[in-house]
Amino acid sequence: MKLFVTVYEETCDAAIDAIRALPSEHDGVEVRAERFAEIGLDAIRAATAKPIILTYRGSRVPDVARALASGIDFVDVEWHDGVRIQVPERTVISHHDYEGMRDVESIVERMHALRCAYTKLAATPQNFADNRRLLGLLPRASVIGMGERGLYSRILAPFLGSELTFVAAGNVAAPGQLTLQRALEIYGPSGTTGSQPVKVFAVVGNPAGHSLSPSIHNRLFREKGVPAAYTIASIERFDEITSAFLRGEPCGLSVTAPFKDDAFAFALEHGAEIGENASRAKAVNTLVHLGDTIIADNTDVDGFSALLPRARRAAVIGAGGTARAAVVALEDAHIPATVYNRTVWKGDAPLDALRDFDGDLIINTLPSGIDVAIPPCETYIEAAYRSGATGSQPVDGLRARRSSHIGGLELLRAQAVRQHQLFMKVFDGF
Repeated sequence: MKLFVTVYEETCDAAIDAIRALPSEHDGVEVRAERFAEIGLDAIRAATAKPIILTYRGSRVPDVARALASGIDFVDVEWHDGVRIQVPERTVISHHDYEGMRDVESIVERMHALRCAYTKLAATPQNFADNRRLLGLLPRASVIGMGERGLYSRILAPFLGSELTFVAAGNVAAPGQLTLQRALEIYGPSGTTGSQPVKVFAVVGNPAGHSLSPSIHNRLFREKGVPAAYTIASIERFDEITSAFLRGEPCGLSVTAPFKDDAFAFALEHGAEIGENASRAKAVNTLVHLGDTIIADNTDVDGFSALLPRARRAAVIGAGGTARAAVVALEDAHIPATVYNRTVWKGDAPLDALRDFDGDLIINTLPSGIDVAIPPCETYIEAAYRSGATGSQPVDGLRARRSSHIGGLELLRAQAVRQHQLFMKVFDGF
């Protein structure tokens, strides 16, 4: 894999400044020049010693010969029927479908026949099956899944031999494009993936594009030296991925909202070995396929257990799978708790009653962006990654009276410890 940073600026001077500011950990630079009124090819070439791809997305390169003569390493030429390639060995032939996956197999065959230095296809998967179809075009083309639904193939393709990967240093140039920092976390500090993985894992949710799990689990796999890759499956329905999981492709799933109840039902239906945490929470956040056996468990319980302070009484906001995991952890810690929810079920309290909560621990499991008035407490645990201006708000500005605020990223990392242990069962005897 070669990691190219896409520089997408309004002017040539701004692009040159951006190139000079790049950290060293990348393999080359793609300069998107279609917005430039004027271009200084010699100055662009002088801005970096690394390979440069010159791209005019949506239009042809004005002067291919001049660009190459200036020392630009490759030009990106958009494919169309009858396209003429001047210097194939210094051309990236590419095709982009921003709406779907139309005729991608046929287009790749025709692009590949031009024998350019690189063949690149970027398409927009609509579901999990589309991602698998896109990955099936390897190694004839470097493939890129665009958009939220395309993250499965976008992240996974470099692990499977896709030659070119394009990331953003500043302005994102394509839907779903990763930043350089995030790519380095996923693929390693050198920006290379090593050997091809034999096992694939994924976080599955709707949406899931915000997930930082690939940064966590890919690093853990690298440290163990196992042939594995971890990606994102952002899907509409949980049953999009179940058939592939039963074939072991992927062989491990981190399940996030809104699919934890679906995963529990799936585990029951398929006779999985259901762990105690999952049985008590009636929610599954981890599925592992071990040939004839499926392991199902809930490591959110482990994450909460690792973070819980000493407390006299707790409030849990929400009643979904994450909330039930928190309740299990509180039970194990012998901390009495009340569940507060917008829809009141048996034993729950209405959300409005939270203002009268008399305790020292509050756990908020609602999604980020839902406003909740949080009364003063000693410890506040927020399962969502961040609250920000649209997240949970204190009553009368009393947030300062909290002695501890534990965020969702800390919970994610805490639950990943045991989840990784479950994933590693796939490599027993490796």
